[in-house]
This record gives sequence, structure tokens and C-alpha cells, in this order.
Amino acid sequence: MNTTSRATHPSPAPRAGSPSFVATGWVLARMAWARTMSPPVIAAVAGLVALPMVFALLFATGASATVGVTGDATDFLLQRYGSLVSGLATPLIALLLGTGVWNAEAEDGTLLYLVTTTTPRWWIVASRWLFAAMLTGVLSVVAVWGTGMIVPGDQNADGLVTAFSVAVLFGSAVYSALFTLLALLTRRALMVGLLYVIVWEGALAATFQALRYLSVRQWMITVAASLTGQNHVPLEGGPSTGFVIVSAIVVVLATIWLGGRSLHRPRIARS
Repeated sequence: MNTTSRATHPSPAPRAGSPSFVATGWVLARMAWARTMSPPVIAAVAGLVALPMVFALLFATGASATVGVTGDATDFLLQRYGSLVSGLATPLIALLLGTGVWNAEAEDGTLLYLVTTTTPRWWIVASRWLFAAMLTGVLSVVAVWGTGMIVPGDQNADGLVTAFSVAVLFGSAVYSALFTLLALLTRRALMVGLLYVIVWEGALAATFQALRYLSVRQWMITVAASLTGQNHVPLEGGPSTGFVIVSAIVVVLATIWLGGRSLHRPRIARS
């Protein structure tokens, strides 16, 4: 009886349909992790995360004067968050994670095979952006909280640590989108990204007030100031909170759209 029943109700044939975005996103994230997290990159990222905490340790042990770090605990945190975390760790980690996987896949030709699958090209770009943004955000928050916990006293009493945690999460999303698009448009993404961080943001935007509207680092400072008040994070000109939020959304959407279009003709380094 059971044999007859099974024969009259055959199993349905597998159907070809739309790909699972969650499943393909997970696969793309695992590929990105495998291609990006080489020993040199892991060492560089660990050093960037640990650098502000090393300064905090010197400050907590009273040895900070030997390296020119003085002032009270709040001023110390503001300077380290503004320079070492927002100005160095977050952008450089996003640069390494946002460009590494694309460069590796362009070098060995894997990118050409990836774009021939049924996965939408815009989702390939969005998944890689999410991978870089989430990992950069987590590591940057570790740097912020690790530094805050080492410095003596309750440094989060006025929400300073929390404000910069939100700011680095915001900056991680924007930097990752910017560098993901850069990696899709040029083979020199790492060099161009370094020039943007060091020359544009570190020198030009710090000197000319008008250029702060095009500085992601300044956008992060604006977010932190909006959460703590300008008494803790002073703003010397620059964009408003509304401007940086709208600009960030535009950067992310432009990356996904332009990146997806660029994958119609992916660059292959070997060709």
C-alpha cells in the first residue's frame, strides 16, 4: 500500500527560481573573509585597533608625558578618538577590507566567474559592502571602548564613549562604501584611498573649512557632536547633522548602483 501511494505522489522536481539573498550573502561574506584576512592584513588591523589603547595605557600608568600626551582624561579621549580612531583606525581598516577582496579576485580572475552566476550584481556589491562595513564597525567600536575602559574614571558618564561608538559605526558604513566603489573603478584603489585619508582628510580638509563637507572623518565628528553636545566635541565649522546623514545615504546607494553597473564589465588584472 505504501509503495503504491509513493508511486502516485512523485516528489516535485527542483525548480529554478530567484536566488536566496541571505544564502548568497553568507557565501559572499565567507569568500570575502577567506580572500581578505591574510596574515599581513590581520597584523595591520590588530595594530590599528591596539594603537589608541597603547596610548591609553601610557596615560593610565602616568608614562604619557614621555610621548607628549598630557591633559585630563576627557581631553585625552577626545584627542585620541579624533586622531587615532576616527582619523586613522576606522578609515584604514575600511580601506583594507573594502579593497582587498576585489583586488584579489581581479588578480586571479575569480571575479569574472562570480558575475556569471545568477546572483544579481548589485547584491554582490551590497554583500561586500556589508562585510567591510560590519567588520570595520565592530573593530572600531572595540578600539573606542577599549581605550575608554583603560583610561581612569567613568569616561562614559556624559556619553562620550557611546557617542564615538555610534560615530565610528556611521563612519565605517560610509568609508566601506567609498572604498568598495573605488576598488571597482580603479586598480590603484589602495593608493588612491591612502591619498584620500592622509592628504585630503588629514591635511587639506583640516586646513580649509569648505573641504570638510567632503570629509567622512568630519562627518563622524559631526555625528559625535550631535550626541554629546559641542561642549565635549567642539565643531569649528563644517557640515550639519542632516547634511552628513543624507550624504551618507547617497554614497551607499551610489556605490551599490554604480558598483553593480561596473560588474557588467569587471576588470581582470590578468587579461
